[in-house]
Amino acid sequence: MNLLPHQQVAKDFLLTKRRCILADAPRVGKTLPSAHAAAQNLPALVICPAVAKRVWERAFKTIGITATVVMGREMAAGMVTAGVVIVNYDLLQYMAAIKGWNTLILDESHRIKNHTAKRTKTALKLMKATSNVYCLSGTPIPNRPIEIWTALHGLGIYKGSWLSFAYRYAKAWQSPWGLDVSGASNLPELKDKMSPYVLRRKRDDVFTSYQQPVVSLIELDLPVSHREKKFDADALVENPNLILAFEGLAEILKEGGIRKVPLALEFIKDKLDDEPDEPLVVMCWHKQVVAMLEQGLSDYRVGVITGDTPAGKRNNLIDEFAAGKLDVMIGNIGAIGEGIDLSRSSTVIFVESTWATNSLEQASSRIENINKTGQAPTIYVLTIRNSLDHRVLSGVLKKMNVIDQII
Repeated sequence: MNLLPHQQVAKDFLLTKRRCILADAPRVGKTLPSAHAAAQNLPALVICPAVAKRVWERAFKTIGITATVVMGREMAAGMVTAGVVIVNYDLLQYMAAIKGWNTLILDESHRIKNHTAKRTKTALKLMKATSNVYCLSGTPIPNRPIEIWTALHGLGIYKGSWLSFAYRYAKAWQSPWGLDVSGASNLPELKDKMSPYVLRRKRDDVFTSYQQPVVSLIELDLPVSHREKKFDADALVENPNLILAFEGLAEILKEGGIRKVPLALEFIKDKLDDEPDEPLVVMCWHKQVVAMLEQGLSDYRVGVITGDTPAGKRNNLIDEFAAGKLDVMIGNIGAIGEGIDLSRSSTVIFVESTWATNSLEQASSRIENINKTGQAPTIYVLTIRNSLDHRVLSGVLKKMNVIDQII
């Protein structure tokens, strides 16, 4: 398969820089040029989300290379450095073959943003032992600058410690709950440090007849839980990942998702009935919400993918959706929010969304394709009027300005 002009630029960038970040926006097309670049420096190890393993296998197949896809801990532990090996992040910590690779690709490299996680520690060892390292992510900084330390440190762009980075670029300070690294500081300096090693193009830079998505916030007329009033929305906007630190908040959000289901089903059915030839992608957060939606849409052809869906079944469902055999694809944001192509649809509905700054963009971009023309993608975000979720989500989206300053 021949590369498009902008993909050839990406390939040349990777081969020239050797240790760098390909940060093209989601759906611009990072996989194929990266596979072409890796093919020139074998053996190569590709680390990616589980749902994207077959995408990478196919990419290498188009250039005449049969890749080995790692399945399970035992296979990961016994893998040797040869040819092209594809492994998902969940198995990374079990990989014994750290040295001997000429090329390392970290697809969706924001998956190693937690510097204390086992997968991250293994990734750092691999990055330091490999001469050609490509970090791929349309959202390399999902929420805040501290999340890119791992990539920058592993690539050798920033040689200092996590703590020094936190104080210099994340405005670290001692809060009542510990060291707060959710801020941003000295961003122009950070951008200057990164820019020689980062290639970033947005979709409207390269797409043929690209049209910006039409985003609609749908406010459902439902009562707001009284328990929500004790939470400070402004504080949560600044620290959206503190959801687990506030007792009862996760439960409130789950209950809100469940309460939205009846009205969400009406909304989805109306879309399906009004445009029967237009398939839909529906994203949620909780498995119970997914199950309730699946049951409520039993009269339609529905595919469901969650983190519990076996790889073989997941791949078959993606193929069936692409082939027009399904009317709706429902899934957890974590399961279908990145690394796969759902571009047969032009509409995505978030029954439950996420407060992570770039996760909505990453997930909604699954319906876009570089060769796609015609109607603009449509994104619906369903919220409960005046709810904590609605107020925090609106505020978190404004943080995109901080991210744009860096990349």
